[in-house]
Amino acid sequence: MNIQLNYHHLRYFLAVASQGGVKAAADMLHVSPPTLSAQVREMEDFLAVRLFHREGRKMLLTEAGRLVQGYAERIFALGDEMLEAVRRGSPGGPETVFVGISDSVPKLVAARLLWRAWEAMPGLRVVVREGLPSDLFPALAAHQLDLVLANEPAPSSLKPLLQSTRTAQLGVRFAAAPSLARTFEKRAGLSGFPVLVPARESVLRRELERWWAEAGIAPEIRAEFDDTAAMYELAAAGVGAAPVFESVMDEVGARYGLTLLPIETGIYEELYVITTERQFALAGPSLIARRAREMETKVRPVGGPKARAKA
Repeated sequence: MNIQLNYHHLRYFLAVASQGGVKAAADMLHVSPPTLSAQVREMEDFLAVRLFHREGRKMLLTEAGRLVQGYAERIFALGDEMLEAVRRGSPGGPETVFVGISDSVPKLVAARLLWRAWEAMPGLRVVVREGLPSDLFPALAAHQLDLVLANEPAPSSLKPLLQSTRTAQLGVRFAAAPSLARTFEKRAGLSGFPVLVPARESVLRRELERWWAEAGIAPEIRAEFDDTAAMYELAAAGVGAAPVFESVMDEVGARYGLTLLPIETGIYEELYVITTERQFALAGPSLIARRAREMETKVRPVGGPKARAKA
């Protein structure tokens, strides 16, 4: 069948992808399941790829399906912008920026950064995708994202396609619930003290492990986390002390009731904005990058790249 890709194909495809099945997607769109199935098959025939595979009663995206999903979401976002611009009678419209945020970047840091961008551009629309840098960087290179925030630069294999700009160095401290903080002995430091830490794959975890090894510190690691919000929740319950960026300590303290421990780590996490040259020219990504450079920065002490706290 000789067809052309159209909005209906993309809308039906996204509905099945979001609902995980034809029946639920058909109910949502108020069309019959056979009609929806036919549209998805036509789209697969046109692209010459399988977009879904069945797993029990669920329809799951293939690798090609995930690729198409990213582009389809961007197409509909641009379509919404066009309609709003036309209705306003203005050639311009609110810009939609697709931002990837590494799961190792604390949510409060990302939220503060985006809030500063909205202050400067109230009409800005942001679609946030969280994930591992290994997933976000290829998506950015494929133009599925406009910008990525991470605490590490893009790998050398993607340097011809991506630009990594270090925007801030954020000091790291440990904080705990007041009841646990009162038991902290500065002389012993974190040795034997209960702590909560990021997952082993994170840059911060590697820096903590290096500091502890060099200083002879042996904390009691009670839990590891991909999600900093969950880590702070357990810290608030008194399970252990958690690493916190100094730049957002006021927010963390107010939200979770944590207090800083009287110990310096000497660790400074770097925040990078990664983008492509084409996308960096857009107003939204450029604004977010500028706001990232304005975030509170801690200068590393003279005498070494990373000063270490004593045990």
